[in-house]
Amino acid sequence: MRSAILVLLALGIGPAQAAFVGFDIPGGGTQNGKGTYAYGINADGAVVGNVVDAHGTIAGYVRAPDGSVTTFRAAQAADTHAVDINADGVLTGYYVGGDGHNHGYTRAPDGTIATFDPKTSNGTQAIAINVKGDVAGQFTDAKGAQRGFLDRQIGRTSEFDGGLAASFGTFVTAINATKEIVGFWFDDNSAMHGFDRARNGFLVPIEIDGAGSGALQGTQPESINVHRDIAGFYTDAAGARHGFLRKGDNGDVITFDVPGAKNTIVASVNRGRDIAGYYTDAGGAAHGFLRKPNGKIKTFDAPGAAIKPGAGTFVSRINDDGTIVGETYDAQFGSHGFVGTP
Repeated sequence: MRSAILVLLALGIGPAQAAFVGFDIPGGGTQNGKGTYAYGINADGAVVGNVVDAHGTIAGYVRAPDGSVTTFRAAQAADTHAVDINADGVLTGYYVGGDGHNHGYTRAPDGTIATFDPKTSNGTQAIAINVKGDVAGQFTDAKGAQRGFLDRQIGRTSEFDGGLAASFGTFVTAINATKEIVGFWFDDNSAMHGFDRARNGFLVPIEIDGAGSGALQGTQPESINVHRDIAGFYTDAAGARHGFLRKGDNGDVITFDVPGAKNTIVASVNRGRDIAGYYTDAGGAAHGFLRKPNGKIKTFDAPGAAIKPGAGTFVSRINDDGTIVGETYDAQFGSHGFVGTP
């Protein structure tokens, strides 16, 4: 079966078009990494992301389930990044202020923007928001170290390190409803190590068997659901990437590859253990995939994706209803958003 899939890819017969809608935010550029990026989706199907104009300037946007779009910038921001949105329509991200540093923010459904920074921050990146409005991300402290943070809805901020405090840095990728945070940290060899931080601050290391220990190798958790299932990918000693799911109920780990894939990159897991991500084929083109709890994998190409090296379909998130968002690169490497189901 694996060899047959590789033959199909070599012949240019890729995954079928699925029930996705492609979209472009007005003002986006048309090539070389400019255009529309989709990063987050909530339970109602509202999508958030960035639009990059022809000059490289970045604005945030919210795309409502009916397709209507609102673009915005934080006050005095050179660039505004919109990264995640919760069920109440509150989104989070970060912007570049007049001081040249990144600052975190939340944006309410009425457009009100509240900015924040951990006390010792010289640059804040808010990455994820949960259903209660708690925000997690990373910041650069006064000594130049990269650290994680949890900014609670009640106004208290906790700072933490995912691993060794003297390491290259901590990067947060997701938070669930119970304030459990996942991410990874880099050691002195620039290898990645995963972590799971409980609401009480207790840290559990996540190291997947087969992960390499060299530069840019190791374990990278990307998502955690309400059941504490953690999904992500690891990079082996040969530089190849593979998907994993760590079950929240018993800690068992399942590793997997999309058939025929050179690399498998997991982006997100939802309440039902549906896993979404993308893979690269032997020619270097990217395609989306959806892995069901029974292990069955469905692959797809979103509308407008160019099947060429460095281009294709890149998945960002899946919500609890199974709706997937991400972006495609066309033949000129212009970026376009997509949303829908395979």
